Amino acid sequence: MQYRWKSGARAPVPAQVAGEVCERLSAEGRLTPRALVEESMDKDAPLHKAFEWNDAKAADAYREMQASYIIRSVELVREDVSEPVRAFVSVCVTDDGARCYQSIEPTLREAATREAVLEEARRELDAFKRKYRGLEELAAVIAAIEQALAA
Repeated sequence: MQYRWKSGARAPVPAQVAGEVCERLSAEGRLTPRALVEESMDKDAPLHKAFEWNDAKAADAYREMQASYIIRSVELVREDVSEPVRAFVSVCVTDDGARCYQSIEPTLREAATREAVLEEARRELDAFKRKYRGLEELAAVIAAIEQALAA
């Protein structure tokens, strides 16, 4: 099999190497994040360089992942809408090039940031389409996505 990284993915090892390790673990019935970490602990392991082994740095990175989860999980409850909506969206870029989150309501009122949210939605819809294009049960959904993306 031939492997490649999906668009935008960054890793310090070739996708082929990662794919082959994952394929082997999958064939053994044990492809889990924990198993992949354990498989990569040895300094000579093919994916060792893909992980942060400094516990202080790794702990800080994990706390940032938890913080991102919190930000992405907060919903806004509005009287005029039956379903809550996500309260914050990642759309802006700081001076140093990093993305940050903004409150959804003012973001959607401004044309430039609204367009950024729409562009992100288009990328996510395209990713959904690529991920599930092999499922016949979702053919109508994928066709609707393609129609929406073409508009």
